[in-house]
Amino acid sequence: MTPSAHDKSIFWELVRFVLIGLYATLIDFAIEGWMTSLLSSSLQGLGHIAAFFAMFGISAIGFLVSYPSNWSLTAIWGFRNVDEEASKKSRSLKGALWFLFYSALALLLGALIQFLGYMICLEWTSLNINILGGFDFQVMFVEKHYEIFAAWAIVMIIRTLFTLTFNYITRKFILFKAPKEN
Repeated sequence: MTPSAHDKSIFWELVRFVLIGLYATLIDFAIEGWMTSLLSSSLQGLGHIAAFFAMFGISAIGFLVSYPSNWSLTAIWGFRNVDEEASKKSRSLKGALWFLFYSALALLLGALIQFLGYMICLEWTSLNINILGGFDFQVMFVEKHYEIFAAWAIVMIIRTLFTLTFNYITRKFILFKAPKEN
């Protein structure tokens, strides 16, 4: 089947990619926020390295919950101007594993960005915002601890922008390559 002009359009490809990414990010954001709020009291008192691994574990759970729908939507709808051989590979078990590998690599790099963000908020500046120990949805808005939520959301957004860019590049140029023009 020959791709239509709509399928070949970089603009529409980016729109589809961003929509899929937003969907997966909302799932991840909800899982991470809920679990961080739930485990906030347990995270208090942890050293920075232990807190990093706890937060990475929480991120990994959000990632694993969003992965199946992210891969299937990307393989079916996200990239439509794909070389026939690349299309077959990307929709196979091997393709799903490569998708998982690159997505997990983005997760690891994103976790490093998240850790740096937490360190900036808590240790390396005068902000002194403890995202890990003070994140509790039940009291955050009642006691007006908006700065904690804002700091957490900003770090999450920066991490997400990086991982979206990384994921687009690996998917566009490695997993879902467009056919070569004659």
